[in-house]
Amino acid sequence: MSQDRLLLELARFIERVNTVARTGLAFTSEGFDAERYEELLKDAARMQAAAIDATEEEAESIRRTWRDAVIASYEGYVTPAVGCGIIAFNDRDQVLMIQRPSGKWWFPTGFCDVGFSPAETVVKEALEETGFRVEPLKLMALVDSRKTGDPWRHLYALYFHCRVTGGDPRPHPLEVKDMGFFALDKLPEPLHGKDRKWIQLAREFHFEGRVEPYFDR
Repeated sequence: MSQDRLLLELARFIERVNTVARTGLAFTSEGFDAERYEELLKDAARMQAAAIDATEEEAESIRRTWRDAVIASYEGYVTPAVGCGIIAFNDRDQVLMIQRPSGKWWFPTGFCDVGFSPAETVVKEALEETGFRVEPLKLMALVDSRKTGDPWRHLYALYFHCRVTGGDPRPHPLEVKDMGFFALDKLPEPLHGKDRKWIQLAREFHFEGRVEPYFDR
């Protein structure tokens, strides 16, 4: 087993134990089962600390953070986070890219906020991060971050094919170091993450007329 796959499987296991324990505590606050869920949460926190070479004290801090996040009953059911990716082209067939504080380039993204539909989130995040107004045209893909080899927070990402309809470049001072429009075959480096299937999908949707969304089978 490769080191990358081992890390991915370990991250998935820790997250599964953590979320099973937190969801269990949301529905069972007392009794034998609750005690077992508390033990699972503690063990998951210790494994998380070991994975990042943290101390026992930091492991307890991780456990407390997870435990404090437990909400009773239905509202406490733990699910993957949901985010939106904005694949927006200008009238020169160039895609909008931003440079994150890490120095790596990616398309604008944002977590879905309560009260906003995914398409509304796309419009809001594009304007907030870049100053450009965009119009979502098609849902390109629903991507599971675990399927792309990302060992961190489990995320479902909705990629939208968009067009830029107006606005002026106004990079967010905390989230964007630089930004610009680029041809798909001349994207800036380094790119964020490992997944590159979005580039081919962007080409198919924008230039080849694809309408069927991609999803992980």
